[in-house]
Amino acid sequence: MRQQQGARSSGWRCGVRGLLWLLCSLSARPLLADAPAGDRHLGVATCAGSTCHGATRPFAGSAIRQDEYFIWQRQDPHAGALRSLQTPEADAISRRLGMGPAASAENCLSCHAENVPAALRGERFVADDGIGCESCHGASERWIGTHVKGYRTDDERLAAGLHATWKPAVRAELCASCHVGDADHRIDHRTMAAGHPPLLFELDTFTALEPPHWDVDDDYRARKGDADGARDWAVGQAAAARRVLAKLMRTPVAGGLMPELSLFDCNACHHGTRAGRANAERNGGMPVGTPPLADTPLVMLQPWLDLIDPAMAAEWRRHWTALHAAASDSREALQREADAMTRLIDRRIVPLAERSRLSPLQLRQLVAAIVTAAGDRHRGDFSHAEHTAMAVSVLATAWSERQRTPAPTALKPALDAVYREVQDRDRFSPARWTDSLKAVISALGG
Repeated sequence: MRQQQGARSSGWRCGVRGLLWLLCSLSARPLLADAPAGDRHLGVATCAGSTCHGATRPFAGSAIRQDEYFIWQRQDPHAGALRSLQTPEADAISRRLGMGPAASAENCLSCHAENVPAALRGERFVADDGIGCESCHGASERWIGTHVKGYRTDDERLAAGLHATWKPAVRAELCASCHVGDADHRIDHRTMAAGHPPLLFELDTFTALEPPHWDVDDDYRARKGDADGARDWAVGQAAAARRVLAKLMRTPVAGGLMPELSLFDCNACHHGTRAGRANAERNGGMPVGTPPLADTPLVMLQPWLDLIDPAMAAEWRRHWTALHAAASDSREALQREADAMTRLIDRRIVPLAERSRLSPLQLRQLVAAIVTAAGDRHRGDFSHAEHTAMAVSVLATAWSERQRTPAPTALKPALDAVYREVQDRDRFSPARWTDSLKAVISALGG
């Protein structure tokens, strides 16, 4: 008997639908960097047979739903990723950047399409399919036949060419490549000034909005392990932080009078000067007026580390403060601190996040710490507010699931109010925002 994913995909967790527009405009990854060069992408149609993944409804007694294609086609914004480039708005952005039609601009196709070379496209591959199955699961030339029979081990899956999406860290890196950006999927201040929305990413929230095309039942747990939204949130923050640091290391901070402004927090400057949103603590102890870095994922990791590993948390805080100071010092100093933080993520933070399982008490403490930081050190920072809204929703969901009891009645309206407060940057009110967060804490019994 299949068990649904619970609050993450239904019920009050769906308050996150207010962020669905983000997935419509920011679609996932084109070509797997670690896929063998000779493997061809055979196309979505290859997976869409009625006895494979193209059934119109879930099959009873099957280990998988078998209606994955229809979920993708009808509900997943990734299916319309290329179509979003075939609009006057997209063409206007592309034209301002001097690139011609958006639907044929390589810079746009790198994230909005499964943009593989012609030699790697099978007979049933259709470019208009947008972000299809193989964008995430890997080119199917080798695994299309063998995966029907099933695999005895994960090593067999990997040997067949499947990407390890069952691992949270791998999945987070895959999604973050476009939703945060990397060397192959670039978005800079010039692109955003032309009209492209700023990037935003949180692994569990975006997974819920995809929506999932799988059920976390006993069979799923046996093959891939249990779902854990709190774990995925932490792993996702680490992946996003890693991408932010990589961008800092590869992009010149200054050149003449104009630095690359996408390295800095957009919302630190894009608000009214009388809005009461300036906060000196946001810029890592630098003098008032110093633009803070666009480092929200790095900041979001701090309260989690404070709870899980205080010694590592202190080390992370020292590096974060030094990173902000280095941004006003030299490129060498900035790269040194960014490299140190990247090594800390890879060697210690990600392994810790993957194995951690927070208790209900710890989850409530973490939500309280995030709320306190949002209303204190980061009061008025809209970028932090957006990520806080997702974090509070994910972690409150995990708390409810750990409790194994229905969510408190007051929790859904409290979370809905939190999301309403981050719908419009220009109307963002730090006072109302703080009140909405207090209501969440109250609903959790804090």
